[in-house]
Amino acid sequence: MREIKPIKIAILSCSHGHAKGYYSLKDDPFYELVGVSVEPGYRPLAKLELLGDVPTYDSDEELYLAHPEIEAVVIASANRKHIYQVREAVRRGLHIYSMKVPTYDLDEYREMIDLTEAAGLVCQVELEMRHHTEIYRVKELIESGAIGELLSVNMLNYSHNPGWWRPWQVSPEESWGKRERISPDSPLYRGGALADHPHVFDLARFLTGSTFESVHAEVAPNLRALETEDLIRVMGRMKSGVLFSIDPSYANDEHKVVTQVNWEKYPRCVEVTLNVVGSKGSIIADLYGRAFSSQRDEGGYYLSSGPGTVGLWNRRMQEFYECVRFGMKPPVGLREHYESIVAMVAAYESAYTGKTVKLDFDEPVALDSTY
Repeated sequence: MREIKPIKIAILSCSHGHAKGYYSLKDDPFYELVGVSVEPGYRPLAKLELLGDVPTYDSDEELYLAHPEIEAVVIASANRKHIYQVREAVRRGLHIYSMKVPTYDLDEYREMIDLTEAAGLVCQVELEMRHHTEIYRVKELIESGAIGELLSVNMLNYSHNPGWWRPWQVSPEESWGKRERISPDSPLYRGGALADHPHVFDLARFLTGSTFESVHAEVAPNLRALETEDLIRVMGRMKSGVLFSIDPSYANDEHKVVTQVNWEKYPRCVEVTLNVVGSKGSIIADLYGRAFSSQRDEGGYYLSSGPGTVGLWNRRMQEFYECVRFGMKPPVGLREHYESIVAMVAAYESAYTGKTVKLDFDEPVALDSTY
């Protein structure tokens, strides 16, 4: 039986909305959460009271100076800052757990791959949808031939706009990395709904066992008075010939949940659904089984439960632990995620030009982990 040697870990920035999901590392036997840094202006939003007596710092530099024993970091900052934090973590020999978008600058992305691999460091990417049981059941049905030849997949990933609790997400510079218009005559900039929902691009590859051949994207007028896009749809073809359609829009109204993320009131904060069409049948699935709900009263509340929610977060960090301590391969590392990010960048290019963008991956990265 392997000995549990807790990893001394820190959380950087705490400006990403998912940061607080890792505060529970303070009670995880696999980890010792030694401290967190907090981005300027984010202390009122970061729910730091959940950390108990874990020390907080106003910069990464202060955190590193106080805790030279750190072995790994959770990078929980705006997308723009990731490259700088990866460079510093690698310089210090630290393993990295990154939020779902390492960067949309493909030169920066390739630099991240080169740096972490050359240093022999683990860099795992947070794509929590990969840990939902529903995903594996759908993949099992597809691969068993239950619906015949796979013809198409249609996914939506709707959510409210998170700008009220994650302000950087509505900034083109902080989310996309720079101010770049959606199209030549559009008032909108890249970095909105599409940039926030890489999960469905990852799932398109994972479920079909293929990679993207072409993408075409169209943007609708915004629902909100923001600089970045609310509504966008991406369509195209996988190299296997399977057609796909992805809708990663901010289609739900956050004004009904602004006081808190209320999973018991319509509209749900997040919805992820999937329609798979085969030559012999179809699968219709709710992939975000956060809550099973039934109408409760005229006030619009629902009776809900969240089976497995805590386990989902803990499972990712158990994987990360075993990758760091025992040399396992992350389910989704930088290389595994790269082609999804390239497809998202191509979708923005398609929206800008109005043309379909063809992709050419000479050696697609296999998505079946050795973990």
